[in-house]
Amino acid sequence: MTRIWTWMIARAEYERGSATVEYFLVILAATALAIIALKWVQSGSGGGLLGNLFGKVISWVAGAF
Repeated sequence: MTRIWTWMIARAEYERGSATVEYFLVILAATALAIIALKWVQSGSGGGLLGNLFGKVISWVAGAF
C-alpha cells in the first residue's frame, strides 16, 4: 500500500502545473479563433451572414416571450 501511495504522490508532483498550461492553451486557442472570426467579419465576407444570424436569433427570442 505504501508503494502505491508513494507512486501517486510522485505522479502528482510530476504533473503539478499541467492544468494551468492546459487552461492557458485553451484560452490561447479561443482568442485566436475570436481574432480570426473578427477579421473575417470586418473583411466584409461574413457581415451579412452574421447580421442574418443575429436577426434570426433576436426574432426567435422575441417570439418565444
